[in-house]
Amino acid sequence: MVMKNVRFALAFVIVGSIACVALDRGVAFAADTKSNNTALERLTTDVQFLASDELEGRGPGTAGLVKARDYVRDEFQRLGLKGGAADGSYFQPFEISLGESAVSEKSRLVLNGPDGKCLTLEIEKAYRPFFSGGTATVNAPVVFVGYGITAPDLGYDDYRDLDVEGKVVLLIRREPQQDNESSKFDGRRVTMHSYVISKLKAAFDHKAAAVLMVNDPFSVKSGGDALMPAQGAGLRNANMPFGHIRLDVADQLLAAAPLTAGDAKLSSIAEVESHIDARFAPVSQPLEGWTADIEFAFDRKDVQLENVVGVLEGEGPLANETLVIGAHYDHLGYGGFGSRKAGSTEIHNGADDNASGTAAMLELARNFAGRATKPARRIVFIGFSAEERGLLGSNHYVNHPLFPLEDTVAMLNFDMIGNLRENRLELHGTSSGKEFDSIADEVAKQVSVEIKKTGAVMAASDHFGFYQKKVPVTFFFTGLTDLYHTPEDDVATLNLAGIETVVRYTSEFAWLVANREARIEFAEAPAGRRPNIPGRGLGSIGVTPDYSANDGGVKLSAVRDGSPAAAAGLKAGDVIVKIGEVAVTNVETMAEGLRKASPGEPVKVVVKRGETEVELAITRPASSGSN
Repeated sequence: MVMKNVRFALAFVIVGSIACVALDRGVAFAADTKSNNTALERLTTDVQFLASDELEGRGPGTAGLVKARDYVRDEFQRLGLKGGAADGSYFQPFEISLGESAVSEKSRLVLNGPDGKCLTLEIEKAYRPFFSGGTATVNAPVVFVGYGITAPDLGYDDYRDLDVEGKVVLLIRREPQQDNESSKFDGRRVTMHSYVISKLKAAFDHKAAAVLMVNDPFSVKSGGDALMPAQGAGLRNANMPFGHIRLDVADQLLAAAPLTAGDAKLSSIAEVESHIDARFAPVSQPLEGWTADIEFAFDRKDVQLENVVGVLEGEGPLANETLVIGAHYDHLGYGGFGSRKAGSTEIHNGADDNASGTAAMLELARNFAGRATKPARRIVFIGFSAEERGLLGSNHYVNHPLFPLEDTVAMLNFDMIGNLRENRLELHGTSSGKEFDSIADEVAKQVSVEIKKTGAVMAASDHFGFYQKKVPVTFFFTGLTDLYHTPEDDVATLNLAGIETVVRYTSEFAWLVANREARIEFAEAPAGRRPNIPGRGLGSIGVTPDYSANDGGVKLSAVRDGSPAAAAGLKAGDVIVKIGEVAVTNVETMAEGLRKASPGEPVKVVVKRGETEVELAITRPASSGSN
């Protein structure tokens, strides 16, 4: 949607509880002093660079993320903003773990079969090993265990009457009858039995020595025979070696040693799938003559990341107070962790999420740095990193603030503002500051945009840690699209003129917050959450997972005050290991445990708190959904 450039009056009077403020808009949307470009041209340039293939999706550990970091730093420098770090630099460093990666030259998977047949598999082409808590060398017979599911309540058990102790089990991904709405496995919906971690636990419980998994032919028809992404599987506590092999490899095993099912001989995984789907009966049995020689070796990879911090100092008696304006500049890199496109290794450019927000943050920095009048309060612009890993950069800042949080009057966050539709901008968290609503309404009279205010504070972006520290927050957002966390989130899909509209509105909003005589008064706000985001539906109970943690469960980076989790006694740093009867090993199994809990009824939660296990009871709200 194209918007015409409009020059605003140099000042307007805000009545009621908002103090009179003289606004200097003389250079707000004209060419800035160091370029001849308009705001729309500058924003377009920013988004095109940040969302280009050159930046590799701005994933942690990529050279592209470093380029994005330096791009933000260089613009802060060009504008004359001070570095916000204690040493005068623009970088606030912190370290995260990307997990463990396989060492190719020290890993092997060799399958020895009948009649001297030998398959030496090539790592990352024919198979991929995963760090699952087991690195021992294994040389043992191979037993086929169907889908590797034990579900006695459904009348299905791939391990029934089968001895797999000390054996290598070969199993199929997901679950039977996926295209059957009448399937006992909840029709066409996914159940916890399809989770890889559930399959690994069943194998461990049956004392298997190692697990090899192959894709199910039903999913391969639409998604291809892709190996599971190396990161984000949440498998590090499975306690045994685990590898994912290609479908054609498994078919070679069955071709040499067909499975017996009554009078039938099943010599491919597709035939096995059809047989089990038709009869809802396992065909588990040893693969006669096949053994697996396995050794998987791993290196842990830690990376240093940086928040980028630029400071525009204030002037006058309020100059020691701070307004934070932030946006995260990282994204998903080549997929895997966080991607909604399973198995994809394409570049996820993240144009909307969050090149759009980073560009807006930079444009506000240009806007304010170019004004003739300094703000009454210090304005700190922050490009956060590792937001996609669980708000790690912003959480690092609030735990190690460069400017005192007690003197921070508000945090304004830009995340996904690239799809302004019907000229409507969403403002989330306005109830966290008692004056936000009146400021939002007054600015809306001056800027041609419809606003949708939501008082609730969403737990899924960088403002949330500030809110947890009782800093008033507002989150600017233009809504989700089907391209969220996919490789298709590219510049061509954005409403670039809409980003400029958002900047027009938010620049006035932020300038008023920075200059009003009285600071914004903090208030407790209702809980909020983004609609239907995979892996992020845990905000209903008031928790934020630490996606980078590897602690044998789900570690909590934050617990919202007044939430069901807080009422249950959960604390930041707790590691949830069980909900009801569901063992929690990742956010998916945590969501499954909550789904099984009856709304309004307490359910047992077991957490690790340091070296101690603590048993609590949490009540799932009726609106929490199934995640």
